[in-house]
Amino acid sequence: MPATASLALAIAAAMSSPASAAPEPPTGLWFTKNDGSIIKIAPCGADYCGTLIWLKEPNGFDGKPRIDKYNEDPAKRGRSLVGIEILIDLAADNDRWRGKAYNPEDGKTYDITFKVVPDKMTGDKAEIEGCILKILCKTDVFTKTQAVPKDATPAP
Repeated sequence: MPATASLALAIAAAMSSPASAAPEPPTGLWFTKNDGSIIKIAPCGADYCGTLIWLKEPNGFDGKPRIDKYNEDPAKRGRSLVGIEILIDLAADNDRWRGKAYNPEDGKTYDITFKVVPDKMTGDKAEIEGCILKILCKTDVFTKTQAVPKDATPAP
């Protein structure tokens, strides 16, 4: 699933150096790497959560909607990927947000950091960082957008 493959790389486990500034709010619509999907981040309780609301390629080779087939919970394996919570319990931690990210590529949930990088010239970006075994680290960049592409119907 190429639309979520970049997301899989971005959401392994958290490692980053703390700073002292309060983080920029993560709310809004965010294109993942290569504009393959959009995650909508909004408040959920005291923290923030992100829901997958759009996929560039929402259907598989069979023409049916992509499903959460690798979920560790067998009861969730038939649900559509569009509409699932991807970013979970993002809480402020110095200059970034720390929380969990669900990876539909392998059905696992990982620790991540999410840092908003404001840019009035090219648009806001977010750095998503995760590490596997605290050795293999990866940072991907999400780009803030104001709207879902017109050819798509967003999830609630």
